[in-house]
Amino acid sequence: MEYINFFSHEKISDRLIIFNEGYSMVHRFTIGCILGDRKIMIIDAGLGMTDNFRQYIESVVGTDKPFLLACTHLHPDHVGSAIQFEERYCSHLDQDNPSQTAFAFRDEQRQADLQDFALDSQIVMEYCKSHMIRNNRCEFLDIKDGDIFDLGGVQIEAISVPGHSRGSMAFYNREENYCFTGDAINTDTHLKKMDREGFRQYKITLEKFISRVDHDVTIYPAHLPMPMTIQVAENLLLICDDLINNRNLRRDPMGETIFHGRQNNRALRMHYINNTCIVYNRDILNSDRRISFRPTKDLNFYSHEKWTDRVYTVTINFSMVHRITLMVVIGDDKILCIDSGHGIDYKLTDYIRSFAGYEKPLFMACTHVGIDHAGGGVQFNQYYVHKNDWPNLERSMPRSKRLEDCQPFALYNQEFYEYTKDNMCMPPDPAGLRELKDGDIFDLGGVQVVCIFTPGHSPGHTSFLVEDENIVFTGDAMNIDTHLKKLDRQGMREYAAMLEHFMTLIKEDTLIFSSHLNRPHDLSVPRNIATACLDIAEGRTEADPPAEAIQKHLPAFHNPAIKMHYHGNCCVVYNSDLVK
Repeated sequence: MEYINFFSHEKISDRLIIFNEGYSMVHRFTIGCILGDRKIMIIDAGLGMTDNFRQYIESVVGTDKPFLLACTHLHPDHVGSAIQFEERYCSHLDQDNPSQTAFAFRDEQRQADLQDFALDSQIVMEYCKSHMIRNNRCEFLDIKDGDIFDLGGVQIEAISVPGHSRGSMAFYNREENYCFTGDAINTDTHLKKMDREGFRQYKITLEKFISRVDHDVTIYPAHLPMPMTIQVAENLLLICDDLINNRNLRRDPMGETIFHGRQNNRALRMHYINNTCIVYNRDILNSDRRISFRPTKDLNFYSHEKWTDRVYTVTINFSMVHRITLMVVIGDDKILCIDSGHGIDYKLTDYIRSFAGYEKPLFMACTHVGIDHAGGGVQFNQYYVHKNDWPNLERSMPRSKRLEDCQPFALYNQEFYEYTKDNMCMPPDPAGLRELKDGDIFDLGGVQVVCIFTPGHSPGHTSFLVEDENIVFTGDAMNIDTHLKKLDRQGMREYAAMLEHFMTLIKEDTLIFSSHLNRPHDLSVPRNIATACLDIAEGRTEADPPAEAIQKHLPAFHNPAIKMHYHGNCCVVYNSDLVK
């Protein structure tokens, strides 16, 4: 089988490079690389299902300095390539647990995990079966809280952050003010084995962490290739308070796992504050029996976060992996919602009004007519769509089609299916449809939203610039994984040109929000996507990995022609048959 490359990288500063290991368009592992004058520090070692991890890193940073590896914790997707490094560190609190060590290094466990991380791709499974690293006898030196790794010219401080595992560690560069937090602090933090007392201790952990790092710290978690702020840790603190006090938990949605052997556990729930969540087990949380839990079918899949006085993001939270992000812009006279999701229920507009107010007219504009973007349009008296996408409305909006399409976002959870079958919205009302054009301005009173035509993902795709707030919402047009599966070589060139033009219309420091991640990114993403498009157009696609779809009912599922091409840590998903 031809060589497949699952790695990518992006230079953040002269001393920091972020590597990604990714086995699908959804699941990626973030790996830090810190360049000292004497040593190079690698933070985490991925799943290790191919044998060229160190070789790839050396191709970027060279071989003239020794490496040391520091692992945030002892789980299979963080220590997989550890054996390739002579100097290895991990907390003894994880190493001293025999069952955790066996879990981390057992070949069968790692292969089972790969199947889920690779979205069942047979190509990936077959390739990795013959290329995986055997790690069975890997041993580590200990890390303790407060340890300093002196790399020469740069020092990295170890901070104990127990919770996700007993020995979880974060690694902080105080001078450059960034911190790698592994799985301990993320927008979805998994604490499924924790009882009420455990959450009290985790809250103390978060408070100590926040006190030790600078308030403007940049956080790099292990499973999203984009930076976060201290706000995420502060959100987790608030969630802990709710969990400890059994507050506002009754309507929490299901927290479905990606791992097939552990699916459809109705005890796993997600509790959200400010678009950050903790995945917890409500049976373990309530095991002290002081609280009687009464299930409800009245679930809340929505959360929101305030970015300015006028701009909020709302996320529709399908699972611990998949969410759809909408934007709400609040004017003095009107409220604009950008996109509406699948329309899984009729609660979206009431949810928006719960924080935006009930006294102003509320209407919706669509980035494009995707099933997961326009499906809730019936809840709005008026909704705006670019005319190029009007033909898609009739064929993509039937209730049965949206019901089918939203299931993979919830990882085929049975409880979610029961909910959506009973609550799915009717199709948008044609009487509410209005035309959207490039350059249109929505004057909401005190704030304006400018429409920017960004076609390619769909013929009528449109982005929305809130210039006074320095925020733009780009739908599916420029994400860390941008889907352009219907474009040929010329289409890729045109898409790159469109992105170049788009970047002339916004400021360098504009916050960019896309539809499937709830954190903002910056202009590096459209720059990377534009370069990736030109690479594809010129045929520079050697060793590109397959890009398995999440929707098992679509032709893209198990289609070997669908691939990913990376520039930086951003990828374009494309059809290799169309760009030959």
